[in-house]
Amino acid sequence: MTKSHKFTGAPRVVLTRQDNADAAKLMREAGADVIEMPLIEVRYEAVAEDSDEFLDHIAAYDWLTFSSKNGVKGFFKEFFRKYQDIRCIGPCRIACTGYSTARFLLETYRLISDVVPESQTVKDLPRCMMDHESLDNRNILCIGGSLSDKSYMKELEDVGGAMTEFFEVYKTSLVNLSDSNKAVADFKKNGADFVVFASPSAVESFLKNAKVLKPGKGAHSPKAVSIGKATSAAVKKFGLTLAAEADEPSPEGLLRALLAAEGRA
Repeated sequence: MTKSHKFTGAPRVVLTRQDNADAAKLMREAGADVIEMPLIEVRYEAVAEDSDEFLDHIAAYDWLTFSSKNGVKGFFKEFFRKYQDIRCIGPCRIACTGYSTARFLLETYRLISDVVPESQTVKDLPRCMMDHESLDNRNILCIGGSLSDKSYMKELEDVGGAMTEFFEVYKTSLVNLSDSNKAVADFKKNGADFVVFASPSAVESFLKNAKVLKPGKGAHSPKAVSIGKATSAAVKKFGLTLAAEADEPSPEGLLRALLAAEGRA
């Protein structure tokens, strides 16, 4: 890490994902004081009947799409309950919304994504898939969670002529925080410079817990840093101050956003 990737001070940064390991390590190395305070909970579970139906015919799908690492984790949890050999996935193409998801898929399962939109947004996924090949009459299994944006499936069908199905492999719920939580107590006492949101759900959970999280006298009220456009829209919708938006949905992108926000503070 170069000097340009170090904070000039030691900003207090709140991370709100369930698994913050990669981002926390990167930001601590850059000199931040990191508080890990998950605001959403992810449970990897699928409806048994759906799982059997989709996985029994998995080799018949022409494409699989993943919008997050959680989708990858949840899908393969179900997949390896049924199959022992990764080759049972069949000859499908794979599309991932972001590079971090594609990297996780490669590093964990040695599967290379055929399509990753440069914008790393779900709205550009259909166009990129259609640029790759004709989707007319293609069977596409879209994999995600209970709160995933499914709007892109309509474009795959209406514009691309594809046949789509959605496989829900994880559920996202908002966390109810309490005063007994050490991270909450720290936040209320000292506040923070920035709170990092990795999804619109995390923003919603932050506002839901506003009463519990209200900083005490003299504590610093944080500004928001967002992982992408949809999350930024949620930050603005709920009236929070947006300090920066990551240029890509990854720990590295969030670090660059925080460095830029510190420079403007």
